[in-house]
Amino acid sequence: MIGVIFGVIVPYIAVAIFVAGVIYRIINWASSAVPLKVPTTGGQQKSFPFIKRTIYDRFDSPYTKWETAGRMLLEIFFFRSLLKNTRYYLDRTSQKDARWLWLFGIMFHYSLLLVLIRHSRFFLEPVPSFVETLSNIEAFKGVFIPSVYISGLVIVVALFLLWLRRIFLSRERTLSLPSDHFVLILLLAITISGNIMRYFIKADLYEVKELLTNLMIFNIGKAIEVANNIEPIFYIHFGLACFLLAYFPFSKLMHAGGVLFTPTRNMPNDNRARRHVNPWDPADVPLLSKGITVAGMTFKSKKLDWDTYHEMYADQLEEIEEADFKIVPEEL
Repeated sequence: MIGVIFGVIVPYIAVAIFVAGVIYRIINWASSAVPLKVPTTGGQQKSFPFIKRTIYDRFDSPYTKWETAGRMLLEIFFFRSLLKNTRYYLDRTSQKDARWLWLFGIMFHYSLLLVLIRHSRFFLEPVPSFVETLSNIEAFKGVFIPSVYISGLVIVVALFLLWLRRIFLSRERTLSLPSDHFVLILLLAITISGNIMRYFIKADLYEVKELLTNLMIFNIGKAIEVANNIEPIFYIHFGLACFLLAYFPFSKLMHAGGVLFTPTRNMPNDNRARRHVNPWDPADVPLLSKGITVAGMTFKSKKLDWDTYHEMYADQLEEIEEADFKIVPEEL
């Protein structure tokens, strides 16, 4: 019965929640208005032709879509923001290098990537050759028996370092929420149970692969038959992984998809060259007749007239007036 619950029912529920949750979050982010252009930059933005920009400026302060795409790739694959992590102390007018967080992050994420690639052997038949090659390289095949996968150990070390950072550093401890600790504990439980299953308490991996492949093709009858033959240690690891999968869309782990929708990262810094239209502006807002003229081109400013503004914010304006503040329309 345990095999049917944790081997068949729970995985389907977890996958359904994961898919629905991720789609909901992505639609919600994609449909959110971005009223302001807020590209956080540290480099020289494009200006007069005689002011040259370095290659670092192009990624720190991207002007075109291609430069912005380059910054996004550096952010996703090399955690560019964390690599520039420096902690400032205003009271001591000093700074401290805090790039160890970048190292911990790189250790965790790339170890997780290797672990996921290695686990793909349980879902694919035949197993792609690059999965076998990658596994052989990181396990130093033939040196240890059974083979010791480096990524499986490094990910545990990285998770402990990230968790201890939240426990022992005062600022991080103050900012940490229970959910921050929970997700790290959950990831540790999954990785440690996986290592225990590999090196100490074995499970029949041929049965595990047969279960997972039958789940993928919805051969539920065969999956139930196989599930009852697998050792309980597998269901501890598998059940925790299913719980993480269902929890993923509602946790901070969704930053994996959210980074693509972050305005401070995906917007080029071209404020001086292109007008950013606020999508929150009503469609029938009257345009000022004059606007401003630059190099022979007139740009009309979209601005609310007083009557429209007063109608939109009547409650707030009345509340301000009740506090003895005088409100008068701005002269245009």
